[in-house]
Amino acid sequence: MFLNLHIETERLIIRPYALTDLDDLYAVVSEPDFYQFIPEDVPSRDDVRRIIEWSIRCNEKNTLTKIHKLNLAIVDQKRQTLIGYCGLGPDDVKETEVELYYGISEAYRGQGIAYEAVQALLKYAFNKIGLLKVVAVVHPENVASLRIVDKLGMNYDYTYNNLYPELKDFEGLRHYSIEAKAY
Repeated sequence: MFLNLHIETERLIIRPYALTDLDDLYAVVSEPDFYQFIPEDVPSRDDVRRIIEWSIRCNEKNTLTKIHKLNLAIVDQKRQTLIGYCGLGPDDVKETEVELYYGISEAYRGQGIAYEAVQALLKYAFNKIGLLKVVAVVHPENVASLRIVDKLGMNYDYTYNNLYPELKDFEGLRHYSIEAKAY
């Protein structure tokens, strides 16, 4: 189910990473400001290769009851080009919750593509995987992502505050959630 996952939308194909995605994925995550609202360092090309390899191993271990990490490529159907990523995995702060996340190439922003991808993934999460709840963690200044979680129907729950020092990068981020019954 996870190794052969394939979701098609009007404009996109969403599928697991392959080793052949290295150059395209690295080009996307290397764009200036791509990591502006992501509390991680910009990965090197070797880091991206390791992430792809690790993602493939996670897909071999993922089950309906335990998602280790489900990193997926967002591919432009027409051009057959990787233009971003989306996925599901344990929330960094509350590891018992499954977080929805995404990133899209600057050239594709503002066209509803990220929303189209995560809406399809959310439907898959609820209807195929059987998840009961999904969360999203959004930087309060990331207006585009705030619009996406609102359009998805996600509810604001709280803002991360007073976190342990090792989680300080998540301080001030907003936590949203949606339950399967909403879909």
